[in-house]
Amino acid sequence: MSRASRLALATLVLALVLGPLLTLHPAVAHLYEAGLGGLRREASHPQVVALSALTVISVLPATAFLIFLVRAARCQDELRLLLHSSWPTRLGALHYRVFPSQSITVFTAGVFRPAVFVSAGAERALSTAELHAALLHELAHQRNRDVLWGLVLRAVGRAFAFLPHADALVQRASLHAECQADEFALRGGARRTDLFEAIAASSATPARLASAGIADAAVELRLVRLVHPETPIPAQPTRGFVALTAAMALPAILAHVIAIFAAACTLNLV
Repeated sequence: MSRASRLALATLVLALVLGPLLTLHPAVAHLYEAGLGGLRREASHPQVVALSALTVISVLPATAFLIFLVRAARCQDELRLLLHSSWPTRLGALHYRVFPSQSITVFTAGVFRPAVFVSAGAERALSTAELHAALLHELAHQRNRDVLWGLVLRAVGRAFAFLPHADALVQRASLHAECQADEFALRGGARRTDLFEAIAASSATPARLASAGIADAAVELRLVRLVHPETPIPAQPTRGFVALTAAMALPAILAHVIAIFAAACTLNLV
């Protein structure tokens, strides 16, 4: 993802977290002013009903977002097991960890301290040049913190799963991250044919593990781009993230407009 897309995504996360609190504030303020004795009467007041509905609309995506992150945090046991069962090695200046598996898998795992993992099957199946190309690709994921951003992307996708285009935004962002890693590997000296073979031979990473793998996103399109570099890819998802941020901010804005309008009407009556 570009810096603009990451900034838009970070703003969206902020809106997801703060949106429900800002939406709830006018309702809480109104009920506080009514006092404990008037809670039952005020609970059925049209203003409170409208504010409550807006709060629910704002809370649902935020809840799905946080639930996904909590479940992802519980999967850290898998990463600890992977670290315990693997051993460090390197290819030239590129460090990685080998874990016992017959699959051909190369990926980066670890949200805050990402490490590159290569299956024993991949070490045997890939040539030195192909493994070097794959490791350069994963080095890009390490430097770009793609595991962290990928986890946030998946959480956002879960938060807005009810929207038809949310999954497409997540896939587009993942595609751009993978294409950036491919470009980094090529600039680092990997040959297109070696990177092509490494991607084609690799299998996707475990779904439960927070990771960024060489065969995770839009493999077919990336292989085509290695053969035909002029092949276009979808635009950055920046505008989509901005639109979702505006959607998350809308309930809070409407809640405060309703509160201001009700306060103005009360003053006019007085």
